[in-house]
Amino acid sequence: MAEAGELRLRREPVEVADLLAQVATAHRAGAEQAGVTLRTRADGDLRAFADPVRLRQAAGNLVSNAVRHTPHGGAVTLHARRDGDHVRIDVADTGTGIAPDDLPLVFERFWRVEKSRNRRTGGSGLGLPIARKLVEAHGGTLTATSTPGRGSIFTIRLPAVVRGEEQG
Repeated sequence: MAEAGELRLRREPVEVADLLAQVATAHRAGAEQAGVTLRTRADGDLRAFADPVRLRQAAGNLVSNAVRHTPHGGAVTLHARRDGDHVRIDVADTGTGIAPDDLPLVFERFWRVEKSRNRRTGGSGLGLPIARKLVEAHGGTLTATSTPGRGSIFTIRLPAVVRGEEQG
């Protein structure tokens, strides 16, 4: 729907700390089962003008992916902070990382870091492309950085809402 320009967003001021807590709660059991610590941190009073359901979906896709690629004993951290006139949400993991040649491909549909994975053993290859389209539909960006063997950081940047500011 996002690619066809038919995705309807129900935007409202969203408390980013609350949204991150909701995403962490939804993924905590899976993280615990995988032996991965899941943390959240929000620096300051952060609000974005967003569809909370779609933003939770985008962040949830990133967390799910991060947990899947983080070995037992590792950690996934959701960290939100102000970045100029944007809210920046980092989903960082201590996972396997992504090779430099593969990093530009991670947002391609059906592409997988581990070629041996398939829908039964490790996802559809659609989580990251969907997350990027959802973030872009909000007027934001989703980017990735990674160091093989040390982990990855997926960064959502969305326009920030100042208290009392109305958008729409």
